[in-house]
Amino acid sequence: MKKFFTINNKSEMDLSQSEELFHGLGQFAQEKMGFRKPPTLNLTSDNKNASKALGRTAHYDPQGMSVTIYTDGRHTKDILRSLAHELVHHTQNENGMLNDSGYHGQGYAQKNKDLRKSEEEAYLKGNMCFRDWEDGLKQDKPTIYNERRYKIMSTKNWKNNELMENLTEKFGFKMDLGALNEAEGTDADKETDEDSEKENAEKESESDEDVKARTPPLDKANKADFLPKKVRDQINKKAK
Repeated sequence: MKKFFTINNKSEMDLSQSEELFHGLGQFAQEKMGFRKPPTLNLTSDNKNASKALGRTAHYDPQGMSVTIYTDGRHTKDILRSLAHELVHHTQNENGMLNDSGYHGQGYAQKNKDLRKSEEEAYLKGNMCFRDWEDGLKQDKPTIYNERRYKIMSTKNWKNNELMENLTEKFGFKMDLGALNEAEGTDADKETDEDSEKENAEKESESDEDVKARTPPLDKANKADFLPKKVRDQINKKAK
């Protein structure tokens, strides 16, 4: 793993599975933004800050050229997004855009027009930089968590396929799920069609008398009309 940042991890975050993501995003951001020297990256824990609904997430120090990110209770993806934001401020600092002598206190993004522009750029470029990096990484290293983004498949079908594959593997056999799809021209379909044609032919061969004989009477007055032909012939013969 090629390291891009000097990372001071003073937080409770385990970097064993995610450190390469920080370095990868840093390299990508440098190519996009053009800053010359990577800032120092400080990861810190602050339980008091984490307990606040609107606590701090990250900040950039122009003098020390360092980025500090608060990690407690945050998803890795959210932490990386904060990093991309602060790297825009680092680029601004290298370009002399943060040498502003105006107001730097609380609410500076509303009260200082120049710093407001800096924040607007950081939100726009930082978020888009992160999005471009994330999408590129997923296309280079696809996983089951993002394959539906690149295949024409509904969420329901995708989940069903994953579930079926997991169940069949668990019970020790494999299934070709594609073979279960209905297809025209199968033996089963042909047998069904032949049975239907035979049934229709038998119905067509029936005489009017046979149809009348198996049709229930409409009322009591014409019950005799619906008796079998042989029975009616015998009744008529006796009547004569």
